[in-house]
Amino acid sequence: MSNNNNPSDGVGEPDDMPVKPPKIFDFADWPFEIPDIFKRKELSYNYNYDLATSKSLMIIRMIFKWRGSLWEAVYKELIVWICAYTFVSLIYRFALTGSQKDLFERFGEYCDARMGYLPLNFVLGFFCNIIIRRWLKLYTSLGNIDNIALFVSAYVRGKDDRARQIRRNIIRYCVLSQCLVFRDIHVGVRRRFPTLEAVAQAGIMLPHELEKFNAIKSRYQKYWVSFNWALELLNVAKAEKSIDGDNSRNAIAQEISKFRSALTTVSMYDWVPIPLMYPQLVNMAVHTYFFLCVFTRQFFISADAHNKTEVDLYIPFMTIIEFIFYMGWLKVAMELLNPFGEDADDFDCNLLIDRNLAIGLTSVDDAYDQLPEVKPDVFYGRSVKPLDSDDTRSLKYHFGSAAQMEEISYLKKEEDKMIAAGKKPNKLKLWMKSMKRKRFETTATQSYSVSFPTP
Repeated sequence: MSNNNNPSDGVGEPDDMPVKPPKIFDFADWPFEIPDIFKRKELSYNYNYDLATSKSLMIIRMIFKWRGSLWEAVYKELIVWICAYTFVSLIYRFALTGSQKDLFERFGEYCDARMGYLPLNFVLGFFCNIIIRRWLKLYTSLGNIDNIALFVSAYVRGKDDRARQIRRNIIRYCVLSQCLVFRDIHVGVRRRFPTLEAVAQAGIMLPHELEKFNAIKSRYQKYWVSFNWALELLNVAKAEKSIDGDNSRNAIAQEISKFRSALTTVSMYDWVPIPLMYPQLVNMAVHTYFFLCVFTRQFFISADAHNKTEVDLYIPFMTIIEFIFYMGWLKVAMELLNPFGEDADDFDCNLLIDRNLAIGLTSVDDAYDQLPEVKPDVFYGRSVKPLDSDDTRSLKYHFGSAAQMEEISYLKKEEDKMIAAGKKPNKLKLWMKSMKRKRFETTATQSYSVSFPTP
């Protein structure tokens, strides 16, 4: 007797039946051109491994790295400033007359006495504080598909082709919404996907889905459409008995809602940036300060100058160091102001899209129902003891700080006993007695072993 069950009747295929291979699209019939390989930007230097230990040599190596470093960020401005300083210095030393030198020195003294009018530390510090908080919020809102994929894999059950397609489409629709958001705010993603047809070329959207998407008329961005499709697929899966009850469906829907809310936050931050006058103010303050330093930090060498320099060094070492610090501070803030560009330290959202699509589809398809055989573990029925070697084992165990109260109380009681017996308390004996007590308690606590089961 033939089996006429189909997924639309609400009855899935038996688990022992062979799984039908999914239908593969024939790219010869694909209505779009196959996209060229997208050239990704070179990422910045990741120093986490180099600073795994805080040794001085490691820190020095990190300081003198070039790619993505402070030196790479400020060297052009520093060269321009040094050239301007040298030009003014040559004019002052060799081109001005005595009266002109006196006027120049008075001007430098006047400006130098009022450099504090520029609240550089306050302006830069407050600006960087706002920018870093904004950057952290954007970073935590980029959106990983992992939770959605895990919940879909756990609650949308079935090995038949229909259930597999539903699981895969839910993931792909969520990644599609993420792609649509990023292509509107990220320069690299927009360069990769300049049109919706380019998104379809990459396979994130199918041709019939593109037609459906374009058929929806809205004067605003339609990021919500593919989320709508994903949530509707949950209702379809529940109707077809692939999802067991409302609780499972709602659990997946909540994860999709969190993912959508994070993307909304990213989109809103792009919609309402920090007012332009604030970055303008900070940049003007820093550049005005160092423009004045070209004149105020000169080495005044006239004999009758009020602010004559004690030592003529020719090169303003301290001002150069100050320039590197303040300009580097400004560069950090401007680098983090919009992390959706194509700088080396900006978010690589193209990589995130590819990563979410690959991990999401693998979780709900290739890794679906791939549970290892349940066997007893090596600690089964025994006390747990660390299995690492003596060289790597931590010999100190953390006891809460309040646990010292018992030890202090014990020492106090012993001291009172000695005083009551007419003996003078001996701190050394009390300490040795306490150490013996601790050693005994630790030995008694750790006197257990683990043996591996015989295979």
